[in-house]
Amino acid sequence: MSRPPTEPGVADASAFFAGSGQITALRPLQQGGAAPDKMDDVHCLATLLEAAHAPRAPTALVQASALVAEYGTLSAVLLAVAQGEGSVRHLPEGARVLLLLVRESAHRLHRARLQRGNVLAERPALNAYLLALLGREKTEQMRVLFLDGAGRLIADELLGRGTVDHAPVYPREIVRRALALRAGSFVLVHNHPSGDAMPSAEDISMTGQIVAAAHIVGLQVADHLIVGRDHVLSMKEAGLL
Repeated sequence: MSRPPTEPGVADASAFFAGSGQITALRPLQQGGAAPDKMDDVHCLATLLEAAHAPRAPTALVQASALVAEYGTLSAVLLAVAQGEGSVRHLPEGARVLLLLVRESAHRLHRARLQRGNVLAERPALNAYLLALLGREKTEQMRVLFLDGAGRLIADELLGRGTVDHAPVYPREIVRRALALRAGSFVLVHNHPSGDAMPSAEDISMTGQIVAAAHIVGLQVADHLIVGRDHVLSMKEAGLL
């Protein structure tokens, strides 16, 4: 199966990583049978640590391998830096700041791509963004993607943050914000810190309340997406909306 063409910016970044001193050091680890995707994460993280001068290769490679082994993925390492959890706390400040900037830049890139066309027509890109943003969050968040008449993203806003299993949300506040942004519709998004994306009875009830409030002012709830650890469930596709 042929691969899709690589975007220019991605190609430039790939060339940068491939040209770094890490590539030779990686070969012994690759021969040990590590998954290619995980090796890509290790390679990328090691190069970032080198760029922050904390530390130099081959120590950067060893440290990157340990961090990916501890957290599972590069995305999880970046989230841990944002949350200040685990051994990432012991990285030098310069390295932590660089990783935070990388995480924020990745999220901005995802959002920019979603603004180009109909959000729900680009489900792979949307799911990738939501999983990177919420897949490993330890507290529940309620986010709302406000869309224009063509389904393009106007804004992605956090409208509720709660405990491990509950994020307070107020239908009137969501509707008020949609009207202020002149949105034509919106997508509800929230995560399940347990990792299970199946909706609860409370999720279904709350969605119904928001749909009713939106209907009064002529707004549409386009979908309600629930983010688990590695899966995004669409309540609309599941017949629950």
